[in-house]
This record gives sequence, C-alpha cells and structure tokens, in this order.
Amino acid sequence: MIEVSAADQLDYYLTSLDELGEILIDSDQSESVGKGILRLTLGTIMASKGAIFLYNQSLNELSFLACQGFKKGTPFSPPKDIISESEKHRHDQIKLDKIPTWITGELKKCILESNSKILVPLYHKDHLLGLLCVGKKFMGESYTDAEIKILEIIANHLTKALYNYELIQDVDEKRQQLNLKLLELETLFDISVAISSLLDVDELGEEILWRSVGILNASKGMILVSKNNSPILEVNNEFNWGELDTLISKKLGIFKKIEENNSGVILIPNDKNTLQKKLGEDHIIITPLKAKDNILGFMILCNKETRHGIEAFNKTDLDLLSALCNQGAVALDNARLFKGITEAKQFNESILGSIATGVITLDTLGEIDSINQAGLNILNLGMDDVIGNHYMFLFEKDPEIVDVIQRVEAENKTHTEINLSFLTVSEEAVVNVSAAPRTDPKGDVLGLVIAIEDITDVSKVKNTFKRYVSKQVVDELLDDDAKLKLGGEEREVTILFSDIRGFTSMSEKMKPEDVVTTLNEYFSEMIDIVFKQNGTLDKIIGDELMVVFGAPISAKDDTERAVTTATEMQEKISKMNFERQTQKKKPIFVGMGINRGIVVSGNIGSKEMMDYTVIGDTVNLGARLCSAAGPDEILVSQSVWEKTEKQFSYEKLKPIKVKGKKNKVAVYRIKNKI
Repeated sequence: MIEVSAADQLDYYLTSLDELGEILIDSDQSESVGKGILRLTLGTIMASKGAIFLYNQSLNELSFLACQGFKKGTPFSPPKDIISESEKHRHDQIKLDKIPTWITGELKKCILESNSKILVPLYHKDHLLGLLCVGKKFMGESYTDAEIKILEIIANHLTKALYNYELIQDVDEKRQQLNLKLLELETLFDISVAISSLLDVDELGEEILWRSVGILNASKGMILVSKNNSPILEVNNEFNWGELDTLISKKLGIFKKIEENNSGVILIPNDKNTLQKKLGEDHIIITPLKAKDNILGFMILCNKETRHGIEAFNKTDLDLLSALCNQGAVALDNARLFKGITEAKQFNESILGSIATGVITLDTLGEIDSINQAGLNILNLGMDDVIGNHYMFLFEKDPEIVDVIQRVEAENKTHTEINLSFLTVSEEAVVNVSAAPRTDPKGDVLGLVIAIEDITDVSKVKNTFKRYVSKQVVDELLDDDAKLKLGGEEREVTILFSDIRGFTSMSEKMKPEDVVTTLNEYFSEMIDIVFKQNGTLDKIIGDELMVVFGAPISAKDDTERAVTTATEMQEKISKMNFERQTQKKKPIFVGMGINRGIVVSGNIGSKEMMDYTVIGDTVNLGARLCSAAGPDEILVSQSVWEKTEKQFSYEKLKPIKVKGKKNKVAVYRIKNKI
C-alpha cells in the first residue's frame, strides 16, 4: 500500500471541499446537488456504493435523491422509529457493521444491497431532511477518523443545501399558486364581461356552459334546472350530450348533499354513484347555480381531457367552476328578473333594444330629461352638461342625427341610421342611432327615446377580420351577407390541428412575459403560413391551433394545401429552434394531425355575436390524431393519404385506437414532399 502523507491527505480533502463548493454554487436543483455530492463523497472516501434519501415528513416516506452502485427504487415507508433514532445521531454518524434493530423494511434492504457501512442523518435544527449512507471502501479497509470527519462535513453542507432548496421550492410553489390564482381571476373577469351583456336566459345559459366546458377541458356538460316545481331536473342547456334518455330526480342523494353542504362535488370511478350510472360517465364534477339563497340548477361536466387522456377533476377545478357558477347564477337570476320586469311593465321594444347602449330621453319640447351612464361615456360629457339641453344644441355638429330625431317627431314612429360619423365627439367616431316615440302604458306620447351605440371599433372589423382569415376569404364573406347569417351546412373540409408538446411544463419554468413572447413569436410565424395557403384560422386554444381548409371557401386542392401548410410549419419551427438555440432557449416541438371529411360548417351563436366554425366527427378525429402525434410528427388519416399520396411521401403506421371510435383507425406519418 502506498503511504500518503498528512499534507497530501489534507490537500486532497481541501480539493474535495473546493469541488463541493462549486457543486453547491453551480447547481440549481436539489437532484443535481444530490448526484454531485454523492459522487464527490464516494470518491473522497474511496467507496463504491452509496445513496442519499430524502425524507418527506408530511407523507412519512423516504425517496431516492441519488444512488450509486445499485438500482434506484421507488419511494417507501421509513422505519417507525426513524425520527427518534436519527435524533440521537444528528451530530455524528451511525456505523452499520451491525445493523441496528430499528432499521427495518425497505431501508434495511437498501443498506444490505449497497453494503453500507455508515449512515449519516441529515438534520437541520429539529427537522430530518434525509439520510446519507455509504458502502465499504474499495479495498475493504476501515474508515479513518479523518475520512469520517470529512464525511460529516460533506453531510453538513448537503443538509444546508437541501434545506435551502426546500425553502426555494416552497417559495416557487407559493408563486405558482399566486400565478394560478391571478389566472383564475383574469378568466373570471373575462367571463363576467362576456355574460354581463346577455339578457336572454337561454343564451346566457349556453354561454356559461360553453365557458365552463372550455376552461375545464371537459368533453361534455349540461345545466339541469327544476321547472314548475317538478321533482325532475330538466336539461336547460347541453354541450356534446344530445338527448338525455333517462330522468334525473332532484331528490337524488348527490343533489341533497350539494344543497346541504352548499358546495360542489367531484365523482371518480370508485364512487359508483347513482348519478354516474344514470349518465353513463365515471368522471363527473357538479356545482350548484345559486343566487342569493336560491338554487337555480346544477352544472354537470364530465371527463377532463388532457394530452395524457381522461383525468379526474381536482379541487382547483372545483373552486374555479364554483366561482364561475356563482357569477353565472347571479347573471341568470338578474336575466330572469329583468325578463319579468319588462313583461310586467311592457317596456317599449326600442327601450329594451338600447339598454346596453347610450340612452337619452327627451320630453315633448325636445329637451333632455335623462341619460344613462353609457350615454355620458359615449358623449364624453358630464350629467350637468346634458340635462336640460335641447337636442338641437347637443347634436349641432351632427345634422344627420338631428334629421333622425325630427323624422320621429313628424311621423311618430321609430327611425334608425347606422354607421354615422359622430362629429360631436370626434372625426373618427362612428355610431348607430335609433330614435323612437316615448309612450306610457296608455299609449300617450311623453317625448322621444334615443339610443346611441358607439361602433367606432366595429368599423375596423374588416381589418381585424383579416388577422383571422386570408384576405380572399374576408372579401368573399363581406361581399355575401348570407354567409354571415346564423346557420350551418354540410361540406367536405380538411382539418389541421397543431399543438406544442410539453409547453405546459416548459412554461412553468419561464417568466409569464417570456411565455407570452414565445407564443406570440410562434403564432406569428405559423399563422402567416396558414394565411399564405388560404387556410381559415378557426381557433387558438392555449398553445393549440385549429385550421380549416374548405370552409367557408372550398377548392380542389384543400387537402394538399393543408399538408403543405403542416410541412412548411415544421420547416419554419426548425429554423426558429436554430435561432432559439443560439439564444440559449429551449426548442419548441410540435405535433400535428390532419383529417378530411364531412363537417357541419357555419355561424354558431346569436345574431349579435356569432362564431364561424366547423363541428362533427371529422374535427374530433383530427384533434385525436394531433394528440397521438409525437414531437415533430405530422399524422394524417386514411382520407388525407388517399387524396395526397402522389404529392407527399408517407410512412404507414400501426392503426391506433382513438376516443369515440369503436375500431382502430388507419394512420400515416408524413416523411417529406416528393
């Protein structure tokens, strides 16, 4: 054996401690620190095997932070006396020449497997963070006092590092919780704005249900209400459900439980609740629609869809849905009250039509006797500047508006003009103006009511519309008003879905502003390609794009352009990733799915607010293919392959099982353009 001088030994230990410092400084995760310290420890004391275990007090379990020389296992329950026994050795080590009787179970198994000779508890104050165990030395010699001392020093530094990372993790978790809460508040605000403008009960119910389904990624949902004191809950609104072939009694235990506890409920497969059997669904979340002390109905959503399949709803989902339903219930209650008031008092249709806009009333002399806040906002004036003024003076810069009012005075009937320049405010302002006789319940004329709607922003719709679809599509739609009416038609289209893989986990490690910047850069490039190929951008959901080829305008080469779009998008992503690499940013990987078939296309919504989209099984299969696609993969259906096999090179894959299909579906992966 080669003799090592004390000076050389000291120098060796100092070098190890210096390396230890570098590990602690350079590593930003506890796992990296653990692996580095374990490697350094074993190398310093000349041992071949060892492990670092983390202790989770709340879960009462030990898990592997790092190990060497044997297989890393899953978390396991520690010996029942681990706290008390470790406490006895918090400032030194436990020699394992003879394993103490309190070391049992999986920990004993690991010690035997690694042939560990020393166990060091990792204690910070009164908190056990973990255990460090090391095996025998390479040559089988006993550990010297110096080696044990250096081991304790390393263990002390490891303990401090783990404690610091525990604090950092706690801060990060709280920050994530705060960010999540802010996101929830923003979502609820957006929803509040959306539903506050709706006064029709049915439309409002549809909006609340649609928003809820979208936020929780549910596959289907419904709103159940009790009508005419019936014990049976009726479907007031539904999404992707169809006709319910069973009766749902509000006397079911689950509804009584919700009413008693005044809170929603999450059902999982193991619950085997009666409602689950009646609906034929396992994953269900239910919340009451409660306004004041009155339950108006119940919101039911099923099947939380993720990239990994169906997952159970969680407490966060329940809290968010409860907040949404609380807002929705108040809005529904207000809408019902409003409906009752309008029916009871027989409001004039012109008044009803102008509630969401600026409303000005004139007496029989033409002087203004009332104006709502919206009207003041549109005029950019104060109440004192308006009340008592004659309309001729108020609108002296706008003779067209004066003309509308005078025609109503002369003919005693409603007159409306749209897209009028509103010089009273500014040269850029544009309004719709409606004036009608103001009558009492007996029909006697009391004056006039004027409704002013500020459409300055709406006048910019055409330019805004071009951000969603190509210029050719915009021009054709605006030239043909029939295509902007509610309704749908069956037509053959090609659907392209694209989704960034792992973006959720990637974004969790990014600043919010960096997430937004990344998405904006990505969508800007992708949408440019879509519009170049005359595709219609149907939706942007998170980091997912849905693009339609063949609606509202169809062409013979719709399917070919869809595949071309996908290949050009992947080429552009490769170039973007090269730039991101030079900027030391993580690359973006995208999966895509393309399907061709018959859909129902058209404008869905209301006359005041509509959304042009396509629905049907063809859309669902395209989305499923996208979910099945791996990073940088483009998967297409049989129908797409048949249409484009001569233009593109494909690799046939094994048929896959997708949700909603009884049989497996054929799938092809695009290789390159021929």
